[in-house]
Amino acid sequence: MLEGIGVFGTGSLARITIAALKSVGLKVVALWGPTQVKAKEIASMFDITFYTDKIDDVLLHQEVDLVCITSPPHLHAQVASKALSIGKHVLCGNPAGLNEHDALKMVEAARYYPLLSLMSHGLRFVPAFMEMKKSIEKGQVGEVNLCDVRVACGSLVKEKFNWMCDENMGGGVLNTIGSHIIDIITFLTGQKAVKVRGMMKTFVTQTERINGIRHITSDDFCCFQMELSNGGCATVTLNTHVPGHFSQEVLIVGSKGRLRVEGADLYGQLSGSKTESLMISDTLRINHQPGGITGSSDLPLPYLKGLFKLIDSVKESFERSQERRDWDHEPVAMAANFEDALYVQYVIDAIRQSSHSGNWERIVIKNKEASENPFLQPGGL
Repeated sequence: MLEGIGVFGTGSLARITIAALKSVGLKVVALWGPTQVKAKEIASMFDITFYTDKIDDVLLHQEVDLVCITSPPHLHAQVASKALSIGKHVLCGNPAGLNEHDALKMVEAARYYPLLSLMSHGLRFVPAFMEMKKSIEKGQVGEVNLCDVRVACGSLVKEKFNWMCDENMGGGVLNTIGSHIIDIITFLTGQKAVKVRGMMKTFVTQTERINGIRHITSDDFCCFQMELSNGGCATVTLNTHVPGHFSQEVLIVGSKGRLRVEGADLYGQLSGSKTESLMISDTLRINHQPGGITGSSDLPLPYLKGLFKLIDSVKESFERSQERRDWDHEPVAMAANFEDALYVQYVIDAIRQSSHSGNWERIVIKNKEASENPFLQPGGL
């Protein structure tokens, strides 16, 4: 069983994660924040006795067995790699980092150290998506030909300028929501993207509170197409210009029928039928806890519910073992690992490249990390 958990981050996602951990009986013993003042504020909110603005102080804390990373993406690779190297398990927020180099560092650390290293792609644990995957695997809709995903929500940018406003710091709808969508498409269909074509736009560059010399550079609209490995295709539209409302629809069309998840409800329809039927209704309820466990622009309700199920599975994984820090693979077998996150990062990078070039871009998976210095590459001089 876990001795304790260290959390990196002080934003709304960190508060949600801490409240979720505590709600299932896990103990948060240490908190990192970008400043001592901010760390103290969140620690006081959740009665966490140890808080700091130094990364190593949390990682080396004797009671910390598992590290939950909810900090900005530019810290993900650094914290995850170092945590694994000193024997700490890791549950990391998405995306894996700012680029493929960050994701590769995390993968190499996970390959070397046999510890729990998971991404918080909670949609995999939403009952509707779990049942959808089972139906596809049983061949109930036949061969998967098309996946169509549409997400609409309000702006991801807050009142103050932060990392979410800057594309170079990991902000934007493609990183924040698109990474989840890319992962769930592969999880459901068993197919990976081989080519992508995308368009990213920043329509709102300034707001009433973010103006002057500061400009928003992160994408607030993104649409992309993916050609999948077995001949299927996927189209995805991510729109953050629908304030006060969140909607998500995932449609899978096969040779024998179709499946559709709207929010967290699953519907199905065979090719010969004129109407679709409700297969799974959203019955998962979350109790509101101190700390604000509610759906928000940072974590809409379907993602929140999936995160709860994921954390519950992580707890079960450690409870099955009698030894401290030992864990059982079965409860978290379907969770996304760092290898999955690396694939997602390659797709994100290709979509970004396609948006600049206007062309289809092929997904090239590398087995080892390439140097970031071009002069160290063969033929780089």
